[in-house]
This record gives sequence, structure tokens and C-alpha cells, in this order.
Amino acid sequence: MSSVTTCVIQSCSPSQREGWMGQCVESVQHWAEGKGYRHHLLSDEIFKLVPDWYREKAGRKLPVVADLARLLLIQRALEKEYEEAIWLDADVLVFDPSLSLEIKGSCAFGQEVWVQEHEGRYAARRNVHNGVCVFRRGCVVLPFLIQTVESIMRRIHPDHIAPQIVGPKLLTALHSICAFDLLPEVGALSPDVCRDIATGGGPALDLLRRKSETKPKAVNLCASLADAELAARVIETLRNSVVPARA
Repeated sequence: MSSVTTCVIQSCSPSQREGWMGQCVESVQHWAEGKGYRHHLLSDEIFKLVPDWYREKAGRKLPVVADLARLLLIQRALEKEYEEAIWLDADVLVFDPSLSLEIKGSCAFGQEVWVQEHEGRYAARRNVHNGVCVFRRGCVVLPFLIQTVESIMRRIHPDHIAPQIVGPKLLTALHSICAFDLLPEVGALSPDVCRDIATGGGPALDLLRRKSETKPKAVNLCASLADAELAARVIETLRNSVVPARA
């Protein structure tokens, strides 16, 4: 068995690696190497792990397929050789290498402060997300989540499959009951916050600073919503500035 007990798993297609997401993946790889973790970068083959009926029902909503695929990949890693497995989305940028994802329990998930305009004003909402998740061998939450995700997908009508229904929405709902361990060190930047970061400041970024209780050291740039040019500017800015924190 390998002496490395922790692995970091990511998935990113070759075409995506040619753009700004490639910089994000490299940042995670360098961070993992610095921590002494094994880094596994996969491509679209991760979708083959998901049952055919699930993929057919999800259709083109690949993030919904990826929500189950990451859990299955983690399960496989823990069953084979690792004591701990970390998943990080390919659009997560680690801009502070001192990031630590050490957890007290058997699993943990990301926490974001999502800033978005609502009725003419910016509002901040704290959510649980799976852009980062950490599981340790023997965790009872992992098989429960796999079973729950599959159960939801079996019962739901295809027209009612929301993009985050078995990912962040499910985790946020469960957290209100189960109180998962959370990792606010890995946050998420909404498009409004990204624009403010790229232009040197603004109300969305100010609100994020006020509502963030923990200084993030990595952020999900939300590829499904991000503009490529804007994302590249945000990456450059974050790598050369202090992370937004509560004022």
C-alpha cells in the first residue's frame, strides 16, 4: 500500500484545461503536492461510473451527474488504498497555499457566502456546497448520500431536475438537520463579486467582506456562470492580493 494516505480528486476535460480552469487545476495540484497528498486528475470518464438510468434521466445536466460521480470516486478511493479523500471542483482556485482541510470528524463540505442582487439590493446567503468535500474511510455519511442522491433521481420527474438538487441544495437542507462540519476556507464567488474584484471594488464585494466570518484561501469561480475573460482577471487579482475578508 502507498505511504500516502490522502488523495485529492479532480475532473477536468482537456479542452477546459486550455483556458482559465487549467490555472485553477494547477493551483490545486501544487497545493496537494505541497501537503504531500496524491493528486488524481480525471476527465469525462468519471461519468461512466454513474448508472445508465441516472445519466439518461439527467440528460444534458452534467453537473447533476457529476454530483453522484464525485461520491462514487471518493468511495472507490477509500475502498482501495486511501484513508482520506478530498474532492475539489476544477473551477476552484487555491490562491493561498497555507490552506488546510484538516477535519475533526469523518466528513466535511464547503461553505459559501453567495452574494446576489435581490429586489434592487444585494443579499448574502450562506450555503453548503460540494465544490470541496472531504471524507475519511468508514464515514457513514458517504453511503447515505449516495443512496439519497440515487433515490431522489429515481423519483423526480426529468422536467423538475434543478441544477443543484442533489448537490448544494441537498447538502444545505441536510445540514440544517445534521450540522455537518463545514469548510468556509473554500468559498465561492458569484458573478457580481467577481466583477467587483476585477474592477477594484464594489457593493457586492463589500457585502461579502461583511458577511464572511472566515478568511477564504480558495474559491470556486463557478464555471457554469463565469465569463472566461472575467474569470482570468479574477485569478490574476486574487493571486496578487489579500483574500476578501470581513471588514
